[in-house]
Amino acid sequence: MARATRPDAASEPSKPSRAPSAEDTRQRTVSSMITAALLTVLGTLIFAWALRAPDYPWFFALGAVPWLVGLVMFARALVKYTRA
Repeated sequence: MARATRPDAASEPSKPSRAPSAEDTRQRTVSSMITAALLTVLGTLIFAWALRAPDYPWFFALGAVPWLVGLVMFARALVKYTRA
């Protein structure tokens, strides 16, 4: 019995790459900015808790993590949106 062979990749028509539309870009940007805002709110709440419990100074470092991640996410989304 003969085996079925795969056709050459060169003979298959290539699929055109789909560029993201303006609406997709806008949707992703808004989604990233909302996530970044929620992370900064979480960081603020952790900072507030750290102020109430000065016995645990590592709370301040813990509160900085979501703040930094949120700021980076927001900046990246803004740059991608303005360059698109």
